[in-house]
Amino acid sequence: MATQWSVLANRKDKRGQIVWTEWRVDAVSAGGCPAQAGALVLLDSCGKIDSSLLPPIPSSSCCIEIEVSGVKVPDQNVLNFIPQNNIEITYGNAGEVYFNVVGTPSSCATYLCTPSGCAIDVGISAPTHPGMMLISQPGNCSAVWADPQVQGLYPAGSTICPAPAYVEPTCIQPILMGGADCNGVLQNVATTTGGELITLAQDQETDPAVQRFAVTTGVGLFQNSSPSLIPLLSIQPQAGSGSIVLTFRNLEAFGNGQLYHFQLLLNATLTGANFVNVDPESCMTYDQSATSYSGGRLLDAGDVGMVRNRNDYEFVFRFFGSPSAPPTITLVFAPITGGRCASAGCTFAWDEQGGCL
Repeated sequence: MATQWSVLANRKDKRGQIVWTEWRVDAVSAGGCPAQAGALVLLDSCGKIDSSLLPPIPSSSCCIEIEVSGVKVPDQNVLNFIPQNNIEITYGNAGEVYFNVVGTPSSCATYLCTPSGCAIDVGISAPTHPGMMLISQPGNCSAVWADPQVQGLYPAGSTICPAPAYVEPTCIQPILMGGADCNGVLQNVATTTGGELITLAQDQETDPAVQRFAVTTGVGLFQNSSPSLIPLLSIQPQAGSGSIVLTFRNLEAFGNGQLYHFQLLLNATLTGANFVNVDPESCMTYDQSATSYSGGRLLDAGDVGMVRNRNDYEFVFRFFGSPSAPPTITLVFAPITGGRCASAGCTFAWDEQGGCL
């Protein structure tokens, strides 16, 4: 019969156990049937573990498999590293293996892989001086060596929203101070050759894009013998002219010497109004027919006697609400308390800006 081996072993497997429990364990130097689970492995005469005691090769569950790029190599028993061009392979006494690049590579990688998208072609150019770096090109599938673009991405005249498609600049585009013009277009802040800021040293009403208009009650005076304020003159932009910038400039109130009080109102509700166009070139309409009013926000007030009253302003009035409604500016007047009647006339003047300054 074949030689059988066993080993006497001791164990402690109970809580607080002091005395060892002795039992016998089988020992084997070769595998066999039935399976000898739990047996101790003995080395053979060459000091090695017999192959019958090792897991079968290949096995998907119990052993190491040799693969290259996810594919098993045909011979799973030998792993032999073979150096190629400019690669040096060395090993140490503890089983470590070292791979080193030596010499000058005869070929170079010209593409970089990214987690998503296309491979990046980096073989288009080479650096020519220190500080250059790879910069992605339109399409983001290539990169060239260039100086970092410490400058604005878009030239003056570009729309702010939406941003235009990026085009590599041919002119210097330093990071500038700028802002949006009335058309939503990015514009640079201009300077002199010495770097001083250039400002527009004129009032906007002198700009060609701005037109001045006025309307008046005429040569006759309107009378009011009641103590209630009544409308004298109103202006209102035409429907659809919301893009025009309207700047109220002044009013002039006058009479025949009888004292009266006036108020300038914004968005009063008029009764009996009939607005007509001011001028073919103007977007404004005016009314002198309203007989009464209600509401409105007080913008200014004053009294008129023997001397004309002229007030200058510079406020912009715009369409409001949803749907957008045109604003209305109205002057109302009444005799001063104690007076029996008041005669009044007035003039409005305003600017209409149809384009950018």
